[in-house]
Amino acid sequence: MGVTPILAIFRNMIEIIAYSVFFLSLDNPKFSWKKTCLYYLVFIIFLTGVGTVWVLFEPVSYLKYCTMVLFLCASVFFSLMSQDTFLQSLYKLTLQMFILFFLIYVGIWIAICFFDRNPWADIGVRICYAGIGFFICRRWIRKPFRKIVDGFNHLKFQWKEICIIAIAGNFLILFYATRPTHIIVRSYAEQMMFLGTCALLLVTHIVMLHTLYLMQKEMGDKQEMELTAISNEMLKRELELMQEHVEEANRIRHDVRHHDLMVAEYIQRGETHVLLEYLKQHEQEYSDLCPVKICENLVVDHILRIYIRKAEQKGIQVFSDIKIQKETGIRETDFIAILGNIMENALHGCEESGSNNQQIEVQIWQKAGKLVIQVKNTCFSQINFENGLPVRKNGRGLGVLSIVHSVRKYLGDVDFQMEQGMFVVRVLLPILK
Repeated sequence: MGVTPILAIFRNMIEIIAYSVFFLSLDNPKFSWKKTCLYYLVFIIFLTGVGTVWVLFEPVSYLKYCTMVLFLCASVFFSLMSQDTFLQSLYKLTLQMFILFFLIYVGIWIAICFFDRNPWADIGVRICYAGIGFFICRRWIRKPFRKIVDGFNHLKFQWKEICIIAIAGNFLILFYATRPTHIIVRSYAEQMMFLGTCALLLVTHIVMLHTLYLMQKEMGDKQEMELTAISNEMLKRELELMQEHVEEANRIRHDVRHHDLMVAEYIQRGETHVLLEYLKQHEQEYSDLCPVKICENLVVDHILRIYIRKAEQKGIQVFSDIKIQKETGIRETDFIAILGNIMENALHGCEESGSNNQQIEVQIWQKAGKLVIQVKNTCFSQINFENGLPVRKNGRGLGVLSIVHSVRKYLGDVDFQMEQGMFVVRVLLPILK
């Protein structure tokens, strides 16, 4: 259909812009949109210029290698511009490479069959195809895809195997379509074989993404079940405390009558010094019954009160140093998922340790707009770690996933370590206004 400077510029620019907008439709950029658009504009102009010079002077090598070169350049640039990991960016790039390579074939085929090899018809088809594809990605594909990426990202899910399958499939399509000649000039049977291979690759991508989406959804359901279980456990403990308070109130109400009689008796006898001593003892008795306030934050105070009481019942010593303001901007359910799960796992760790000196150390403080949670507990000497997360053979500690998920929702950080025979959890969260 001819190769002229104007046609070369348009074709290269459309292809590179399509690569960029398709990638951005599924991506979370690392920089602000203003900076992102500027960097992408420079990238588009640079590769358009290089591609135009290349196709004008070496059209044969351009047809064979341009897609591969563009893929390599884009994989480096896009990964630097994205918040996602390199492997996740690579997978997005291989997915759109397959879609856009099919776009080139469709544009050329329509221009040859219906527009008497008019190159501008090819360009028009590419523009329409890219626009429709971008709309579909943004409207229906981005949300489930981001759930997959974000859901597995905080679990350090390995994308290596998926990328290998995607890249191998794409290079198979690319090799078949450009060698020995371009697919568009080959026989009808070979073109049908090419379309069948493309369809098979598309189905493979759909099946992989759907499987990942179901896996992520299942993990989300498990996390919700864990959060519900620990919330129910805390509610049970709260009801037990309330019942004890009711019984204590009934006892106090019963004792009030005896207290009034004793005061009246001492007054009638004129034994004021004995009465004062009695009142001091009475005040000390009831002050000991009043619960000590742990901190100003009601949610943290409630969680720690429940688990400290539970630990003391099991003979576990708890040391706490809590310095936290009343409001942190963190939702109650997320605090339960983070601190509740940490304390629950700390209790399990102490029980499993078999140590005679079981203890839990809880420190919470604020510094430079950050909330720091550090919990240390006695534990079993051998704890396995997988991708930085603790794994226990008996299946306990599944709340770790809920902790990580809730922390990452606030763009925080969590760390699990063994230090001097103690299991240590550190959480860093931004304090929100």
